[in-house]
Amino acid sequence: MIHPLLNDSQEYVEETFEEVKTRYIEFGKDLYEILRVDEPKIFDHLKFYKATKLIEKTSWGEAETENSYAIYDDGKKSFGIQLDPLTPVICLHNQQTQREIGNWNGNDYYAESLEFIRTELIVGIE
Repeated sequence: MIHPLLNDSQEYVEETFEEVKTRYIEFGKDLYEILRVDEPKIFDHLKFYKATKLIEKTSWGEAETENSYAIYDDGKKSFGIQLDPLTPVICLHNQQTQREIGNWNGNDYYAESLEFIRTELIVGIE
């Protein structure tokens, strides 16, 4: 497995940030760029992935190849980002918590995502 925060029912390949920007143009696509500009200490520890194949049968039945995945790991803390264009949702998670953020309440889902990352997922990084 590439990282414990990635679902082990799929196979993944790592992508560069440039590849992600070209491939993933759906809901939540600007989150990575916002992190690059506003939170470079976070962005510098992100690795990007796409699912390529389903390994074991799941309730959704096929690999989520349209999604974008990113893992932050600085050796002390880690968290995952999943961008899902079909739901549409930004899923933020670590080993202890998960939050799904979307546009269903007309909220600023980027601001809400950044706030959750800053206050729940990376508290205490320098």
